[in-house]
Amino acid sequence: MTRGLLLAVTLAFSGGASASDVVAPSERAEAVQAAIRRGVAFLVDHQEADGSFGTPRNVMGAESFATIHTYEAWTFATTGLVAMALVDCGASERDRAALDRAVDYLLQAPRLRRVSEWDTDHIWGFVYGVQAVAHLLRAPALEDDPRRPQLVALGTQLLRELDRWQAPLGGWGYYEGPVVSVPNTWSTQFTTAAGVIGMQDAKRAGLPVDEANYQKALRAVAHCRLPDGSYTYNIDAISSAAGLEFINQTKGALGRIQVGNVALVRGGELGARDVRAGLDQFFQHHKFLAVARKKPIPHESWYAVAAYFFLFGHYYAAQAIELLPADLRPRYARELEAKLLEIQEEDGSFWDFHISTYTHAYGTAFAVMSLARAARATSPRYAAGG
Repeated sequence: MTRGLLLAVTLAFSGGASASDVVAPSERAEAVQAAIRRGVAFLVDHQEADGSFGTPRNVMGAESFATIHTYEAWTFATTGLVAMALVDCGASERDRAALDRAVDYLLQAPRLRRVSEWDTDHIWGFVYGVQAVAHLLRAPALEDDPRRPQLVALGTQLLRELDRWQAPLGGWGYYEGPVVSVPNTWSTQFTTAAGVIGMQDAKRAGLPVDEANYQKALRAVAHCRLPDGSYTYNIDAISSAAGLEFINQTKGALGRIQVGNVALVRGGELGARDVRAGLDQFFQHHKFLAVARKKPIPHESWYAVAAYFFLFGHYYAAQAIELLPADLRPRYARELEAKLLEIQEEDGSFWDFHISTYTHAYGTAFAVMSLARAARATSPRYAAGG
């Protein structure tokens, strides 16, 4: 796949020219598949000896607060995401071998624990650990895997940890609030929505989800939704837009709207019309995500957008597209493909914020899974319900 063809594809589907003038659908599909292959190759090339992904190498100064338990949580969450990407997008024996090593790491990793009085990053390990285990249990490639009982046990343990650390208002957060307690008191909309999606996936995989705690978390996400379709950043007793140029406005919430909508639609709280409105907001104001990408200081950009919401937001936008009526999916999927194709690095990776090697690994996992979902949404068979 040449750089010229990739440029043509991104121009065609990002407003630079019409698709028919620049690139045929078959060439677009080829560009997407090539990007996925390059992304997977990057991941496999950067797997650690113990099977994990992401390390505290090349640490930025802003990460100096972290301890060994922070890194354990980030490594577990990142490895879970990459395992999902490998089972979805891997095609070769080498890819399958990398997946096997990643699964072994997840099963043998040290139990995650609270980092400190204020650092509760272990929550990310529980959230994406649950998502990963549920995803792996439902993957045809692991249907006859002898490790399935161990995966079930791990998923059950991670769900119990989510229950234990659920905050009083129903959500989860990765730092503590002004009151130090167990569970911690501060929680965020996007962490909670990702946790809800993990619990929904766990239900589908047959794992034991506490229904009362699930409903409490679902209500917490719904509580954050504002009349304009955006979401408050925090889960507060009273939801508020809190300022005309800040993070709770639509332009500040772009990277969080999709995960909230996916959680609420799957939970029966919203419908396809809401999903479409959220995706329209995502692409209409996309420049506020794009301008924040790779900025080194969290929330330094317009509307307090942080760089690390870029690929997170696209990953859940891809899931939102799958919730649309079949005839609407291709348009939005093509837009998503274009936004991701134009940012792939020369080495095949995707990243949006640098905190050592973690963001290159989980960013690439987010991106290749997003492209794979978009590719399914634009295929004639998928659009027809096949």
